[in-house]
Amino acid sequence: MKKPMGFFTYFHHSALIAHLSDEQAGRLYKALLRYGDEGYETAFNDDQACALAFIILRGEIDLNFARYAETCENRSRAAKEREERKRRSAKEEKENDERFPTGST
Repeated sequence: MKKPMGFFTYFHHSALIAHLSDEQAGRLYKALLRYGDEGYETAFNDDQACALAFIILRGEIDLNFARYAETCENRSRAAKEREERKRRSAKEEKENDERFPTGST
């Protein structure tokens, strides 16, 4: 599966982040980036607020990645179907040209 280049941050996350200090928010953001990029789960053993925020936002990253994979799959399937229709249409056109040649009387 092709991996997305990033993940979304939504405005409703601000209610969760507002309860963290700037230092905690920075640690959390770095941990989320590492999780999204490498799949590494940071253990916030010393900070329950960051641990909880990470669990919640990790789930949103996973959901974003699943949606991305579904979108890629749907687009790939649509492209294959489009190409198959083009091939069938070209084949039918060629068969019609062979059955009904133009310019001969």
